[in-house]
Amino acid sequence: MCSAKCTKMTEAAPKVMFMGNYAHKLDPKNRVAIPAGWRAIFGQELVLLDSSSSNQKYKVIKCFTHESFAEKLHEIRERALADGYEMGDVDEFIGDIAGKSFVTEVNTQGKLLIPKQQRDRLKLGEYARLVGRTMHFEIWNSADFDADTEQKAAKESSLNKKFRML
Repeated sequence: MCSAKCTKMTEAAPKVMFMGNYAHKLDPKNRVAIPAGWRAIFGQELVLLDSSSSNQKYKVIKCFTHESFAEKLHEIRERALADGYEMGDVDEFIGDIAGKSFVTEVNTQGKLLIPKQQRDRLKLGEYARLVGRTMHFEIWNSADFDADTEQKAAKESSLNKKFRML
């Protein structure tokens, strides 16, 4: 039987968790197929944010549902203010995030339109790599993703040494 804590955790659980990585061919209209396991987002608008990889070496597009994007902005605001940042600086940072974001929709065929500006920024060729990050997913240039993965494999993280998950 699920306790009250378990029920609360279940209520807070996301509607879809983005996991795995997939190389998909772009169609002539700059659309990419969304993996079947992520179908809960079909028909929804997504927020696409111009960003970079965790090591800031590669350009990526971070893709959020409207709900998870709003939650992320709220988290940034709360943490920044708690850390002593000025409200004006926080508002400017959130404005910068909004200025680097695009709204697009996953159509009924399960395809996501990647705006040309973002496709060009990533230098996407024939394929895009979609990488699940649990609460959002990223779109990568496939060659950049492969290079980043090789670099990470070359050095085992201290977190993996501790938890032995990878």
